[in-house]
Amino acid sequence: MNIKKIAKTLFDDCNNLKPYLEAEKISIENRKDGYLVQDEFLKLKQNNGEGNIAGWKVALTNIEMQKLTGIDEPAEGAIFGPLIYSEQTRLKFDNYGHLGAEAEIAIKISKDIPKNSQKFSSLEEIAPYVSEVMAALEIVDDRHYGREATLGILIGQNSMNQGCVLGKPVGTDPMNLDKLEGSLIMSGEIFGRGSGKNVLSHPLKALMWLANSLISRGRSLHSGDIIMTGSIATTCWPRVGDEVVADIDGLNPASFEVV
Repeated sequence: MNIKKIAKTLFDDCNNLKPYLEAEKISIENRKDGYLVQDEFLKLKQNNGEGNIAGWKVALTNIEMQKLTGIDEPAEGAIFGPLIYSEQTRLKFDNYGHLGAEAEIAIKISKDIPKNSQKFSSLEEIAPYVSEVMAALEIVDDRHYGREATLGILIGQNSMNQGCVLGKPVGTDPMNLDKLEGSLIMSGEIFGRGSGKNVLSHPLKALMWLANSLISRGRSLHSGDIIMTGSIATTCWPRVGDEVVADIDGLNPASFEVV
């Protein structure tokens, strides 16, 4: 498998908003190869002046999302600093192939996790690395093929992440994040509801899974990183004129308008 060629094809197709089904057929057989492609994909984005990695998302932590895609395990993708927006923002519809949004509980990392750390095995071990919590909207672009994606292809193109919108942060007990309930609202109508329990049964489990996965890849988490722990409900697909809101109990809402 030509890692660099596959990464360049995915990078070009994503930047050109090319629907995946029109692209050259690509096969990435497994998780390990997917991350080799993702590493090259991320280098291409950085070399293209798209910023530095400022956080990570965890995809497919919700059983309903796993059912929709037919992929029964999580995966991560990087979030670039210029694509992290605050509270309310406007997104231009034409900048995306197929714009989607997910309501999530986001976490800000309090201190570096060394690359040579032992893997985490409990929520109590990972909880001290949480400084703040936010309601958030993940911005995704599946280029009209989300349900057709394989795990390798999903990982290879950075798990479809196109940034996030964060509500104002709050301090809260991270051990209670599984109890938070909230809604994904689109143009005033509740699109879906869920809770922190929908995220691998607890958002800290998603954080722990991510930290362990990154350590196994020779990467890690750093102070100030933003972590999107996974969707509490299924993805909505807004159009021009829609306003999307993540409204989660005890947290400040995050929203964007599509123009």
